[in-house]
Amino acid sequence: MAQSVSRALKAIKRHNAQPEQIDHAILCAINVTLCLLSGGNDRVAEGFNQDIALSGRAFGLRC
Repeated sequence: MAQSVSRALKAIKRHNAQPEQIDHAILCAINVTLCLLSGGNDRVAEGFNQDIALSGRAFGLRC
């Protein structure tokens, strides 16, 4: 697991985060990891964000 995601999980546990904060912290950590691993190409993280947004709108509606 990427270090940024591991740190986010530890911070969530340490600060007893609420569910909506957990989602945000995990997504931020994934975005940081994608940006770092892609050499700073923000299009990679933006593609991930777009995929999350699109799948979130129709989640559960696909057959």
